[in-house]
Amino acid sequence: MKNWISSAPANLMVMGEHSVVFGQVALACTLDQRLSIQWQTRADTQVFIQSALANHQTDLATLAPHPKLTWVMACLKAYQPQLTQGLNIEITAEFESTWGLGSSAALLAAMLGGLDAICEQTPSFKERFSRGLQIIHQLQGRGSGTDLAASLSGGLVLFNPKTLDVQKISLGAEDLPCQLWYSGYKTPTAEVLQIVESKWSPQQSLQNKLYDLMGETTQQAYKALQEKQWNDFYLLVNTYQGLMDALGVNDATLSKMIYDLRALVPAAKISGSGLGDCVMSFGEINMPLPESLLSFQQIDCQISNQGLSVLEL
Repeated sequence: MKNWISSAPANLMVMGEHSVVFGQVALACTLDQRLSIQWQTRADTQVFIQSALANHQTDLATLAPHPKLTWVMACLKAYQPQLTQGLNIEITAEFESTWGLGSSAALLAAMLGGLDAICEQTPSFKERFSRGLQIIHQLQGRGSGTDLAASLSGGLVLFNPKTLDVQKISLGAEDLPCQLWYSGYKTPTAEVLQIVESKWSPQQSLQNKLYDLMGETTQQAYKALQEKQWNDFYLLVNTYQGLMDALGVNDATLSKMIYDLRALVPAAKISGSGLGDCVMSFGEINMPLPESLLSFQQIDCQISNQGLSVLEL
């Protein structure tokens, strides 16, 4: 029997929400919280899966689905022809799946890395990413895969969905302090995308120009980070928030959170598709939080440069 562990980091979308689906670049970062999978081959063809979401038993020939393990089973199905031994799979995470930290992408990255090791495959970054993107589209219908690209690569990345190219900046945690705040509710991304599509259907030309501006803002933000021009970056973060507001994915709760945070730090914006979920802020908080922010869950997040890791034990 062989034993090994694959792990991948949580991630945050910094900029590129919505516009990346229409071909614009996106900026994402990985965090020091990780999702890990312990793998053990078996002498038979049984597959045992343990996780906080569910436990499941099946076999290689069947790979029966489980409603709470759709990502795991989709990955196993994708590699089914190459799998010749049963597996014990134990999944643990240092973060909650409800926190908006790209848990599905971290799980997908760790599954891909582990299964490539089992099958003795050594794909390039683009090959592994493309396989993962196929699984994303299979399960969700659409999606850019920015979060998967970040979890595979690690660090702060600029992702181009047209070419699948990833440019990476390695930053120290002290370079870009950030915080995440959970609003307490979340609108599913697919539903948010449908709301935006319905709202903008009479003005598609204007919508495309808005996405162009989002893409240019993201590109300039990456340049500011490369040059460590922090004030320029903060300005562009706040600019992107304004563009998301114009798109229609802000609401009263998120807006108040953002303006309360901007009284403490240089920049704050929605992280994710909007209409709930999380707000991210940048800069050190050096004063007590106002009472208006105490009711929201603050999630510690520290940028990490390590992406997918696969180690034989």
